Amino acid sequence: MNELLEQKDIRFRYKSFLITENGLQIKEKTLFSSSEYLLAYEDIGVRTFKSNKGIYGLLFSSGILVILSILLYVLKNAGEDIEDSASLFYFGLSTILLMIFLITYKRNFYLIKHGNVAAIEFLQNNPSKNEVYSFIEDLKAARNNFLLNKYGKLNDRFTYEQNYRNIVWLANNDVIDNSEFNRLKNQLDEESQQQKIGFNFSQN
Repeated sequence: MNELLEQKDIRFRYKSFLITENGLQIKEKTLFSSSEYLLAYEDIGVRTFKSNKGIYGLLFSSGILVILSILLYVLKNAGEDIEDSASLFYFGLSTILLMIFLITYKRNFYLIKHGNVAAIEFLQNNPSKNEVYSFIEDLKAARNNFLLNKYGKLNDRFTYEQNYRNIVWLANNDVIDNSEFNRLKNQLDEESQQQKIGFNFSQN
């Protein structure tokens, strides 16, 4: 099991995710802040969402300036009266804009709960796509095992409604599928019916 995932990017962001017995331990560091906290398995979703965000105007402007730089260079070599530094100036400006675009560009991968809430942010393909996806699968397995052990066993001390709410919660949070939900509900119904029969028999 890949219990630890560490991520770094060119913006000096550091993230680490550690699968523990009680939840996901998360550490985050930037140049100006740091945080560390434990996220309970109840608060972890398994639905995925990818996001690619960037200031594409910077990339477009960088491309235009490169074309302009090449054009000036060609015209200069063709004998046109153009300053020697003009081509280099626009090329340098293009490079700066490209660097800003790359620094601000975000490629994130999120785990979210039912209803698209409580998102956990991962860096896409960092350190590699296989490592991220492998860690996510291990996290899902650890989360589901924990929640099944905690909420997936019918408890004789609970009322019918309490047990039913537990299995509904498991289904709504993608811990169990429809077939497992129906199996647990049928088991709950049978046990509830047996308790009623036993209660009536004792009264008689």
